[in-house]
Amino acid sequence: MAGEAQRQLAWYLEEMKKEELKEFQLRLSDQKPCGHPPGEALTQPENAGGVEVASRLVAQYGEQQAWDLALRTWEQMGLSRLCAQARLEAALMSAQSPSFLYSPSAPNLQSPSWPTSTEVLKFCNSEPLVPLHDSEKRDLRHLPSGTSGSIQKDLLNSLDYESPSKGLPNAPVSTAVLSGWEPPILPNPEPRKQETPGTVWPLAETPETSGNSCTGIRERYQNQRRERPCPTQSWKNEDLHPKFMQLLLLHRSHLRGHEPLVRGSWHHGVIEERGHLIEVRDLFGPDPGTRDKPHTVILYGDAGIGKSTLARQVRRAWEEGQLYRDHFQHVFYFSCRELAQSKVMSLAELLTKDWAGPVAPIGQILSEPEQLLFILNDLDEPNWILEEQRAELCLHWSQRQPVHTLLGSLLEKTVLPEASLLITARTTALQKFIPSLKQPRWVEVLGFSESSRKEYFYKYFTDESQAVRAFSLVASNQALLTMCLVPSVSWLVCTCLQWQMESGEELSLTSQTTTALYLCYLSQALPDQPLGPQLRGLCSLAAEGTWQGKTLFSPGDLRKHGLDGAIISTLLKMRVLQKHPTSLSYSFMHLCFQEFFAAVSCALGDKEEKGRYPNSPGSVEKLPEVYGRRDLFGAPIVRFLFGLLSEPGVRAMESVFSCTLPPERKGDLLSWAKSEVQRERSSLQPDSLQLLHCLYEIQDEQFLMQAMAHFQGSRMCVQTGVELLVFTFCIKFCCHVKRLQLNEGGQRGQAGRPPGVVLLSWVPVTDVCWQALFSVLQVTGGLKELDLSGNLLRHSAVQGLCEALRCPSCHLETLRLANCGLTAEGCKDLASGLSASQTLTELELSFNMLLDAGAAHLCQRLGQPGCGLRRLLLVSCSLTSGCCQDLASMLSAGPSLTELDLQQNDLDDLGVRLLCEGLRHPTCRLTLLWLDQTQLSEEVTEMLRALKEEKPQLLISRRR
Repeated sequence: MAGEAQRQLAWYLEEMKKEELKEFQLRLSDQKPCGHPPGEALTQPENAGGVEVASRLVAQYGEQQAWDLALRTWEQMGLSRLCAQARLEAALMSAQSPSFLYSPSAPNLQSPSWPTSTEVLKFCNSEPLVPLHDSEKRDLRHLPSGTSGSIQKDLLNSLDYESPSKGLPNAPVSTAVLSGWEPPILPNPEPRKQETPGTVWPLAETPETSGNSCTGIRERYQNQRRERPCPTQSWKNEDLHPKFMQLLLLHRSHLRGHEPLVRGSWHHGVIEERGHLIEVRDLFGPDPGTRDKPHTVILYGDAGIGKSTLARQVRRAWEEGQLYRDHFQHVFYFSCRELAQSKVMSLAELLTKDWAGPVAPIGQILSEPEQLLFILNDLDEPNWILEEQRAELCLHWSQRQPVHTLLGSLLEKTVLPEASLLITARTTALQKFIPSLKQPRWVEVLGFSESSRKEYFYKYFTDESQAVRAFSLVASNQALLTMCLVPSVSWLVCTCLQWQMESGEELSLTSQTTTALYLCYLSQALPDQPLGPQLRGLCSLAAEGTWQGKTLFSPGDLRKHGLDGAIISTLLKMRVLQKHPTSLSYSFMHLCFQEFFAAVSCALGDKEEKGRYPNSPGSVEKLPEVYGRRDLFGAPIVRFLFGLLSEPGVRAMESVFSCTLPPERKGDLLSWAKSEVQRERSSLQPDSLQLLHCLYEIQDEQFLMQAMAHFQGSRMCVQTGVELLVFTFCIKFCCHVKRLQLNEGGQRGQAGRPPGVVLLSWVPVTDVCWQALFSVLQVTGGLKELDLSGNLLRHSAVQGLCEALRCPSCHLETLRLANCGLTAEGCKDLASGLSASQTLTELELSFNMLLDAGAAHLCQRLGQPGCGLRRLLLVSCSLTSGCCQDLASMLSAGPSLTELDLQQNDLDDLGVRLLCEGLRHPTCRLTLLWLDQTQLSEEVTEMLRALKEEKPQLLISRRR
């Protein structure tokens, strides 16, 4: 079979113009290869392409002689640049792989120290090169100082063709455009067929070109890349995400939880750190404030939120010309999980690892480092500590280094500082990488948008009627619908429902937590015969991998834990395990699966496991060692463990794993959980949502009441519906929180206000989120104040609020809805809810365009007997004299109202006259009226002075 030399030869022959290739074939008949009989000629079809010519050359003369013929023919044709480039690339390949064959005129290079080899220098300088024009020369400052000046000169002179990306139209795409994923597929338990080493990849026919032919070559090899499973693209998990949907991306100036401590005021810091949603096409765009473009972008987020899927789609969109084609000439994608399997590697070998063509043109690639993008997926997955390697960081791109040192060099920008990086990692794992990163752009992946959740279902199920049934069922489960913003959860839900449809069962999915959903998935995926003991072995494998930072497992690893061929085949069909398509390694379908099974290992204990599998370390005491105290509750394994300790969790786990959890074991685990919660609770911080996630999973009322007993108030940032769901669930078990505020859109003064929680939401609040928030009012009778000022309330949200206000268990006393976009129609619904409340005493509706009609709805309800409202604020509500008769009627009929604020409304003289009639009524108890008086006539002003003398307890004033 042809080897790397044939691929290299095909590359250069395809680079030639059509007429040049014809001349090349004609000249071959005059060549006399060394060692072959005289008169032996190469016969070629008239219209043979470069690949076919290369194949015939190698078949007839062998690789070495074929290269010799090609080089001599190019020299005779006057293609000195092509000839020099071919020789240089041959030398580079020889330095990387001594088995690479090239022209016999080149020295046989075996030394790994190629960059300083005098033989290479002689070879590179063996032929004069035509210099480039000044405008075509590229800056090669990225080359290390140890690189010979001659090599730098030859590289510069040999790279005279244009960047293939030049001249291509700029086709920026939004996240939603990247939707060309295949339908869901079942994982193949057998490995994919791999190409025989040395296989020649067929190239598309070369189109007629009048200019640069490199662009066509590049496009053909990009097509090959999509057909050929590159080693670093093998773990695509496309079964988990059959269709890529729109993800919400939040750009902030700092990593969440690591904001600067020095600020002029906290509120100013809130505005500064709120960030903004961006599109994929803007990841490397200029900063809105500084206009600086980032060289490093960090995509971070929770487990299963879609980071890796997005990273792979960025690469695919670039290949297809939809994204960044005017920004990057080369985009390399690397799975850090797979890179960790290699001990040492040079930068040149790293580039070759993700190159689809026969030989990576290292010189060309490195000539423009600012045109390079490296995508490092799951940087946090291997057990690397990159910040401790800075003293050893490599400076030479051909020097072999430990892989973690090489990646550290890219992060530290000590090698290819002008190159760009796109890195994905989990939120909780970023702490150890922060010292290594150079001015990164932080972009948090928040999951599916509200509309994308529904669209995902319609793309997962090819039958629309099935999609309608599935989504309707999920929409009836508020918690499950909210959790589906996580793509991996949407996949689990759709898969469970698909299995139910295929078996003819009635659709049912009542899971309220992620743990319950995983248990449901396993119970449906299990075959008829019990697999309890084998699943216990899978749990010990998962736990051992978690403690060791290991996610790829050899067949020997599986055998050590009692997993043989039959059970492995079953686990592959269950979509729990997946097999590496290019090796004998296995991994869990998603890292979350490994963490779930590791949590089961911890829950079941290690006495029985130790007897059967001595290497199993399943112990909860190890968790703080693995994850650290700071990130303990953010670790998925800990959240799963809390979920497994719930009553439904214990029952489902015992059924799935054919075991019994002894009461004393559960008691020990609950004691451990309580001690960890107590330690965290003593230093509760604004970002303690991680703890609340664990409390949500356990769903144990007694446990939650103990855990939340001393919680009084804090500021917490909620950025997704799941976080709001978690918070609202846990806050129901807290009796000390009296006030709940969303986004500090209204009053910020804390004096005299009850202890409470300020929720900071950086993204628009959806209807589902409003439902979760209002559910607190229906359960938590202790909540006295709700402040939603500054948040847009759609009509459906207002209706949900009114429904909560009507609930007998709602004891709300203060409701602030300033600047919420309320209208007259919204006032009609709101008024009906307010009239049912027996406890509400203060209502703020300022800065809403209520108009006179809205005021009329309010006055009609608030003026009814039994209304206890004392304070009503209607500043700047577009009111006129047309509503003043209704206001006067309310004042005369509402004996409880003591304060009314009507400033910044155009009431004019007529309106104030009408108000005075209501104020004079004997039943009116108003003591404070805020009113603009500067535009009133002298007559009306005198009327107000007379009213104050008549009712000395009434103060009429205006704020300055």
